[in-house]
Amino acid sequence: MANELKTRIMRRIYAIWFVRRGLPMIAGSAASFYIALRVAAERFFVAQIVSNFAVATRSGFLGMSNFVASALNSVEPSVLILISMAGIVSFGLAVKLLRSVRSIIAGRGAALPSWQKF
Repeated sequence: MANELKTRIMRRIYAIWFVRRGLPMIAGSAASFYIALRVAAERFFVAQIVSNFAVATRSGFLGMSNFVASALNSVEPSVLILISMAGIVSFGLAVKLLRSVRSIIAGRGAALPSWQKF
């Protein structure tokens, strides 16, 4: 009975943690990714880019890397800066979320006294 109560309480604690910490990180990462895609869609014909990328993917890793390098060299600087910033923010938020989840799993960030951690 006590173990079941403890499990239910800990599930609620983890849910509250996720809503306070995890959800904003995921939302921020998704929002920055969405902004980058939206800007790219406004400036470029995305269907043509996707079809060109599919052709480059079939030609192997070198063809794909050449395609990405060529695309980045021919883009406007404002779009490149915005997409780069959105990518950096998304990556940073994803790393922060992963570290927080790892610390919760390891027990360092759990809301238990030190004598109750297992």
